[in-house]
Amino acid sequence: MIQTRSWIATSGGPHLLIADEQLSHWRGLEGWHDHTADQSDYARACRVTTWLGSIACHHGKAVVLSGDAGDIAWYSNDHADGGFLVQWIGVDDERLIEPALRTPQLRDLLEGSAAEQLEWETGASGKMWLIDAADRGCDLSGNHQALALLPGSYLAKAAYYRSSGLSMVVREVCRSR
Repeated sequence: MIQTRSWIATSGGPHLLIADEQLSHWRGLEGWHDHTADQSDYARACRVTTWLGSIACHHGKAVVLSGDAGDIAWYSNDHADGGFLVQWIGVDDERLIEPALRTPQLRDLLEGSAAEQLEWETGASGKMWLIDAADRGCDLSGNHQALALLPGSYLAKAAYYRSSGLSMVVREVCRSR
């Protein structure tokens, strides 16, 4: 299958969405012993079990994308004020994803009471990094991606979406007004 997006993998733990201004302060696996007791950045991220969570990082917060295993790709909107973080759970053809993001069924899931929600802030630059939580921010060894957002407050909503040939966790990112 031809892939049209950059899919960010992890080494088994959660993904992280972190502001450019906080990135160099993220220590990843540094100091990690086991995720149930230590206070390493990676262990704290691993303790988040939902699709959306946040943990402290330096003078800000990092958004933890956990709950399911699967690579994540960014589908931005045309206005640089949001988009979708799509987590690949089971996809027969990547070309099915983009049309699914515009379906009333997905909209209903994201607006429903079962959808997870999280409010968060970008840094002053608006640049956010999608990384493996195990990586050190100052030495990104795995694949990663920079997301160019307008600076400000955002609301993320997460839901599980399934249709014929498609199974994914969708996290919609929208700028708060």
